[in-house]
Amino acid sequence: MKFITAVALLALMLTSCATKNTEFAIIKGQFTGEKEGREIHLCKVEHGKTNKVAVTTLGNDGRFGFAYAIQEPGLYVLNVVWDQALKTVKQDHNLKRVYLENGVELDVKISDGTYELMASNSSQNDCLAQWNAKVDTVFSYSHGFSYNVLDYTNFFPVLPEFVNAADAFKATINTGDKHFDDLMALMVNTDMQLSALQFIYTPRIKHPERKDYPEYYDFILNEGAPKDEQLLELANGADYLRLYTMYAVMSMPEKPARDEWDLVCLNLIQNDLLKGYFAISLLNKFRSYDSEYLSFREQVEPYMQNTYLSEELKTFEMGIRQFEKGAEAFDFAGKDVNGKEHKLTDYKGKLVYVDVWATWCGPCKAQIPALKELEKQFHGQPVEFLSISVDKPKDKQKWMDFVKENELKGVQLMADKAFDSDVAKAYGINAIPRFMLFDKDGKIVTIDAPRPSDDKINEFLKQYL
Repeated sequence: MKFITAVALLALMLTSCATKNTEFAIIKGQFTGEKEGREIHLCKVEHGKTNKVAVTTLGNDGRFGFAYAIQEPGLYVLNVVWDQALKTVKQDHNLKRVYLENGVELDVKISDGTYELMASNSSQNDCLAQWNAKVDTVFSYSHGFSYNVLDYTNFFPVLPEFVNAADAFKATINTGDKHFDDLMALMVNTDMQLSALQFIYTPRIKHPERKDYPEYYDFILNEGAPKDEQLLELANGADYLRLYTMYAVMSMPEKPARDEWDLVCLNLIQNDLLKGYFAISLLNKFRSYDSEYLSFREQVEPYMQNTYLSEELKTFEMGIRQFEKGAEAFDFAGKDVNGKEHKLTDYKGKLVYVDVWATWCGPCKAQIPALKELEKQFHGQPVEFLSISVDKPKDKQKWMDFVKENELKGVQLMADKAFDSDVAKAYGINAIPRFMLFDKDGKIVTIDAPRPSDDKINEFLKQYL
């Protein structure tokens, strides 16, 4: 990463005024809006997503600048962030896109959610700025669910107009740079198709049925299968891999089984390198270095076709090896409804089936009937059912009332700091419900066990009894 100070940037930009710049791409700009606590981040697009490479703060008048040495021409994104929280101030969907190579000089005007190219010596950026402006309206429908209440009755009637306008724009792309022109055409297609998919997979007041979908969704299904490696040069490339495969599988007359879903998605992608990137995005589904993970790795290893993918796979494996079957379990603790502390090691000599849940979690509560039935089936056998809540401390009474009112059995505990508690940190828990199994010696069997509602759970527990 290269972080360039405002002073150094100013000196470089002044120098570029006197002589033709060939060593850097230079962006100077004006930010309008609340300036206190704002930073501007320059993010490089690589591997289908953005990566921060330079940061500058705002002057008192809102002016800012970057001088950045470009190794290879490509897309970059300007993001406005809080200097402490390091997140976008307002979701603008990565539409402050620029195309940089050494010698490019841009003058831009931006706010939290807008981008305007004021001056440019680059035909590529002139073309890109026009498309940024055009697609912003589409994105306001499809990506703007966090600050508008539009539903499909608003979006579907105007979608054909947006598609026609995108096709018309695509016909005008002709900068003389073939690589850029091809990338730009792919960007137009991807922006439009991702917009349509993003719309149906985000929260709305009212959701359509399949019969309500415009014809464009059939076009996406038939023509949109990811196959062009240039997708990795787009900031939303990884998002498109994920949403297209989800949509294609959801459109199948017969849905695959849960444990086959990922590989079905993988096979929908028509390029082996892109399959590798999609496979990497699935790694966070695995918690343990076990037979399930090893089977997955065996199937995706042929697609790890560059150093980035191989290193990502290696780094992930180093992280989960600590949860390998047979490793010593982390001894977490929690308190029951009477305030008594219980530790995992208190139950050595028994299998311990752990449920990490919360009273606010719908999928967690949906597992309770099956969990109660499982407890009945294994009553009197050396297996302990231990549930630990990650409700916030302020909701302790709510948790206690829920336990009593629903007559929850087994060992009912509450963690001390919700998702900041030891059990969540030790086992990488950032989503619930999570079920784990520990053997009679207090060692890990798996930190991602089958759910009580899973048909496999009975045989799974019997295997370790």
